Amino acid sequence: MIDQELKAYVEKADTDTVRVRIIDSTLDSALAALGFSAVEPGVYTLDVADDRHKAQLFDALRTLGVAFADGKEWCPAEVFEYLRDMNLLSGKFTRISWREPGHYHLAQV
Repeated sequence: MIDQELKAYVEKADTDTVRVRIIDSTLDSALAALGFSAVEPGVYTLDVADDRHKAQLFDALRTLGVAFADGKEWCPAEVFEYLRDMNLLSGKFTRISWREPGHYHLAQV
């Protein structure tokens, strides 16, 4: 576990759309600057052209302190690891997983 406050997390990234759920609204303008659009309160999406674009976006999100959700199948954390395996990204990222609703665990991987 790491000592970090959860600002936002990527909740979906297995298609050509990256979906981010924010906790800290101070990220609104930073996400808009990256090209994200609000689709509902606290949820932003951005369509990506390819894996290279997705990797650049993931790197920018990581810099903002955004976590990547763990879960089943092609969860955002697995997509990050895949892009890292493809040498499109390097370094660690914050993975978020839930023990139960409202109780999450953050880890650097």
